[in-house]
Amino acid sequence: MTFKPTFLVGLLLVLGACTPVPERPTVTAATPAPTAAQPTRLNATALLSELAQVAALSPEQRRHELAGLEGERHLDDARRFQLAALLEREDSVEALERSLKTLGAITDLNPRAQALTELMKRSLKARIELKQQTARTQELQDKLDQIKALEKSLQQRNIPDKAP
Repeated sequence: MTFKPTFLVGLLLVLGACTPVPERPTVTAATPAPTAAQPTRLNATALLSELAQVAALSPEQRRHELAGLEGERHLDDARRFQLAALLEREDSVEALERSLKTLGAITDLNPRAQALTELMKRSLKARIELKQQTARTQELQDKLDQIKALEKSLQQRNIPDKAP
């Protein structure tokens, strides 16, 4: 069920790692430099590069980066995406939900980057649903085990004791 979105995200990570990302975007005459009123729009290449960088971090480095981002009061869209990518690597439902909420707060994306974030959102929703279903299945399995133990206990009570 979650194989396809996970596979697609993995494929996008690999493809993103293959493309060189310039350190600074070059400004040409055709593309005017952004002003304070007009922030730069995030592009898919930058988002894929960020995903690849987060994937390359060790768990301790991810925790350090996550702590740094959570300490900031105001995050721009690029930092929000970085926070969402870091939270996506956590294993708890709460972290996945926070990642989904953070992705929803990103506003200024170009169409290709928007498609990538929508794919990440669907993947996160599927992972959240899977974790919830797994927890529910475990809960039901525990109840079933309790019922079986009770049934066995009742059957042993009903067997008459053999006379000596």
